[in-house]
Amino acid sequence: MKAFHFILIFSLAALGLPGCSTPPRPQPAASAAPRAPQSHSQLPQGPVDAFAHYAAGESSFDNDDTTGALRQWEAAALADPANEPLVIEIAAQLLQNKENAKALALLSKSAARTNASAPLLAWLARAQLQAGQPGPALASSKRAIRRQPGALDGYECQTEVLFQQKRWAAAAKTLHRAASQVPSEPVTLLELADLYALYFRNQPKDADTQAQALALLDRVAQLKFSDPRLWQRLADDYARMNRQKSAADIYSRLLAHYPEPSLMRDTLHEKLAGLYMASDDRANAMKELQALLRDNPTHYPRAWFLMGELACQNASLDEAAEDFANALNGDPAIEQAYYDLAMVQLDLHKSREAFEILEQARARFPKSFAGEFYTGMVHEHVKDYPEAIRHFKEAEVIGLATESSRLDYRFYFQFGAACERAQSYKQAEEYLQKCVTLAPDFAEALNYLGYMLADRGWQLPRARLLIEKAVSLEPKNGAYLDSLGWVLFKLNQPRLALPQLLKSIQCTPEPDATELDHLGEVYLALHQIPKAVEAWKKSLSLEPSDDVKHKLERAAAGGL
Repeated sequence: MKAFHFILIFSLAALGLPGCSTPPRPQPAASAAPRAPQSHSQLPQGPVDAFAHYAAGESSFDNDDTTGALRQWEAAALADPANEPLVIEIAAQLLQNKENAKALALLSKSAARTNASAPLLAWLARAQLQAGQPGPALASSKRAIRRQPGALDGYECQTEVLFQQKRWAAAAKTLHRAASQVPSEPVTLLELADLYALYFRNQPKDADTQAQALALLDRVAQLKFSDPRLWQRLADDYARMNRQKSAADIYSRLLAHYPEPSLMRDTLHEKLAGLYMASDDRANAMKELQALLRDNPTHYPRAWFLMGELACQNASLDEAAEDFANALNGDPAIEQAYYDLAMVQLDLHKSREAFEILEQARARFPKSFAGEFYTGMVHEHVKDYPEAIRHFKEAEVIGLATESSRLDYRFYFQFGAACERAQSYKQAEEYLQKCVTLAPDFAEALNYLGYMLADRGWQLPRARLLIEKAVSLEPKNGAYLDSLGWVLFKLNQPRLALPQLLKSIQCTPEPDATELDHLGEVYLALHQIPKAVEAWKKSLSLEPSDDVKHKLERAAAGGL
């Protein structure tokens, strides 16, 4: 059984909860060191001492005394609180330096004026939130909205507070109000779309709000603008909200603007590949990855990795092996590529190469669930079941301690199958039952567990129920019909078993020795000896079996 762990490499980065750390507009300095105020509009126009402090700050800055400079500019802003550009600039630097109390004092003094602007009030709200004062922050954001209903700043701050308080209904209401008030220009609407994306990260099932957010994006798409960066942002937002076709259409149109190889062209191919992978459009995903690698065959090892995944899905094993090898040549740190390559080597009947790849991974990476699981898979493939079980047990221990989500139905199916093949039937029953509990409609596990119980003569009514459910899920699966016939035979109901076994043979593309052996047993129970002998002869012609051979010998000697 193949077990590939498909990873979407080119997925869009998830946004984090902004809280008080969201960079407001204008953006504060990137480092803790203060900078000179950026605009002459920030020069103090009021009290003389404000201008004196400002000039002293410039002198200190020129002499590399950045701490002294910030103190002087802070004093200038406090002396001239009506100079909002200066107040905001200095408050931003204070917040960047985590001097929250000073920033809050400065902004509060400026905001106390009756004509304080919406941006200034928004900055005050952020400072209050950063200082752990959500109530005042909410009040300041509401005041900013009242002062300028068409500006996004107040809504942005209000949603930050509501997000932090997990008041999702109120946050959605604020976003909808903003959508109806802010001007229809791309930058503002896209910034609002970013807030919607944050909302959906926490409330992904809110269909009504999602519909409003998509309407907002459609509104942007109808505007007339040419900046490709804004169109890319719009496509990114469509992708975040699972509107893959709209996103792909924009990315494809943008590609026409970049006919020559470039970083932007590569980025667009990556994004398109990610969208097509997410929607299981293998052909177009392969097309985009090939275009990316055609321009840069060595720069994108993870693209080779995705090519390998797609080749596996298409059963192009030789291509998959080559793609995974290219990925590892370009970036030996892609751990999953080692395991996927090992699985491909198994399918190509190259077990020695598979073990070699796993040894390379073991030498490079710490012991992990994936390493133990895939090593168990390879040992199971070469029928070294005790060693497979040992590695599966190691994987389970690691999973329970660090990665419980990896202990899913697929893991327990492989574990249970290895135990059954090692004739550790009680363990096999335990792990296969865990698999069925985790995935009640996993027909293969239902049949596997049911057949094992039936073949051992254990819990036959339970075995019948398991197999009947598997058949109901896949009514034309020859193996499951054979299992149903066999459990009915074990329950001493050969007349009910016979039609199931005959149907199983019809539904099996190639003749199967086990099915024919079972058919012979049922014919024997029904006293149809010639038909039983015919079935056993066909079985023996397909696969050597001492058991079937003895049955034929007994039939020839009249011992049946």
